[in-house]
Amino acid sequence: MAVKLANTRIHEASQAEAKFRGMGTTIVATLFANGHTLVGHVGDSRVYRFLASEGKLVQLTEDHSLLNDYIKAKKLTPEEIENFPHKNVIVRALGMKDSVAVDLSRVEPGENDIFLLCTDGLSGMVPDARIGDILSKTSELEKAAQMLIDSANAAGGNDNVTCILVRFHSD
Repeated sequence: MAVKLANTRIHEASQAEAKFRGMGTTIVATLFANGHTLVGHVGDSRVYRFLASEGKLVQLTEDHSLLNDYIKAKKLTPEEIENFPHKNVIVRALGMKDSVAVDLSRVEPGENDIFLLCTDGLSGMVPDARIGDILSKTSELEKAAQMLIDSANAAGGNDNVTCILVRFHSD
């Protein structure tokens, strides 16, 4: 409900003044409660889960982007994905319309799993394999977050970079 309310407020503001027309944003959120994790998102910001027991990175959210729609519909090749001309077109975001669908999922985290919440300024610049490598080799979350941001900036830093890391403990 909070995400839907935020959408309403952003949409109303975008309609009230011409200078705000077309504004919007993406959101990712997690809630850790009762031994499970709820994930909610709208847009192309992402939540990943680094499975500590397997040393494997898993993307938990699906981008609401034109590129992702094409990938699902046309099964684009890696070269076509790389050269796709409209990578930054988002098909669902807060503020675009007066209502929004929020994707929700529930996962059962394992001990010491790491959850990464990030903007496309990170996921669009740093390959998943590199993100997984950093998380597997860096036990301090603050240091890992800085390494992820530095990697995005070194790759061009074409967009704002935001990341949050959370390690799950059952007790």
